[in-house]
Amino acid sequence: MKKVYIWGTGKYGRKVLPAVRTEYCSIEGFIDNDPSKYGKVYSGIEIVPFREIMDDYDYIVISVVKYHGILYQLKKEKDIDLSKVIIFFDESYYENPQYGNILDELKWRIILLEEKVERLERTLEFRFNNIGYEIIDKYRKEGYQYPRIGDTEEAVNKIVKERCSFVRFGDGEFEIMAGKEGPIFQKYSHNLAKRLLEVISSEEDRLLIGIANNYGNLDVYDEEIADGIRSYMRDEIREFHRSVLQKDRVYYDAYMFKSYFPYKNRKDTWKRVNMVKRIWDKRDILIVEGDKTRTGCGNDLFDNAKTIKRVLAPTQNAFDKYDEILHAILRIDKSSLILVILGSAAKPLVYDLTRKGYQAVDVGQIDMDYEWYLAGEGHKVPISNKYVSQLPPAEIFDVTDEQYRNQIIMQIK
Repeated sequence: MKKVYIWGTGKYGRKVLPAVRTEYCSIEGFIDNDPSKYGKVYSGIEIVPFREIMDDYDYIVISVVKYHGILYQLKKEKDIDLSKVIIFFDESYYENPQYGNILDELKWRIILLEEKVERLERTLEFRFNNIGYEIIDKYRKEGYQYPRIGDTEEAVNKIVKERCSFVRFGDGEFEIMAGKEGPIFQKYSHNLAKRLLEVISSEEDRLLIGIANNYGNLDVYDEEIADGIRSYMRDEIREFHRSVLQKDRVYYDAYMFKSYFPYKNRKDTWKRVNMVKRIWDKRDILIVEGDKTRTGCGNDLFDNAKTIKRVLAPTQNAFDKYDEILHAILRIDKSSLILVILGSAAKPLVYDLTRKGYQAVDVGQIDMDYEWYLAGEGHKVPISNKYVSQLPPAEIFDVTDEQYRNQIIMQIK
């Protein structure tokens, strides 16, 4: 009997089970990167970490539809025989006769067809519902009022030359302001929702506000990203956005710190990176971030900064420690540039710092996007020693980089 493990405990992990030929194989367990699932049971089978079975399997079946991150993870492991890894939702694999005694070909084909039809139905629905807004924007017709989005280079110039601060509002912040649960790294609170509404309504001259340029034509974005935007930008979402945004205000693109992944044209990634690197060029910077975020650690993102210091806060639910974080930063000289990477908590923090005479910039997931650019895979991949909010939870390994450790001046737990 061949020892088989199935990687992935989402809905497709359960769907893959019937295709395994149990007359020839023994399903030994499910694999997941999320440490909170280890030892638990899924469909009657135990969930284990990959490192526990690295030398004790015959085949691994990856049951995740967006499998590229897992494949990247396996490629980085030493002594992994990729011929023993079956990517279930890659059609090229069921044409390989080597896997005939592992997976039932007919059941495999049926599951792939069902998933393809489901995905097509969802995509067509999202595109149909959004197409009117995209057409109106593309051909400059009347009938819909879009938020005014200023030029990104103009925003960078204002930050560099006029010492403006910058804060970004994404889907998570709009959800919290609407009284709903926000992103996975920040639980909802009434006080946070109130503060976010205060910030987005601010008339502070030195504060630039960024929103994602998702309202009209989406041609500049990668097709998968564009479809994700279409699935989110429902009529009720647009209506809420209109209720909190000011018609005559110039906003700037919240994607300005994502230079790689959102865009269809990735040849200009380095040009976009260099544009935003002007913000901290030859500046003393203080990075305020989650303790597992590690922005710029292990790469050259901040190689043009004069000096780097760090204040670490909780990676998740940082707003719970808001007062402590703010007081820690107020000990820093106002000549330093404050770069904030704290999710939804960054918005009131940048706002309060700006009113107190500091320059603060909410750079968000800049490091995550830059790491994906450096990886060169064209897909979101795990970063073993950093918190990656856009991928499923995974174990995060410690950093031994002494330069990074020496930059930390305070940690708030």
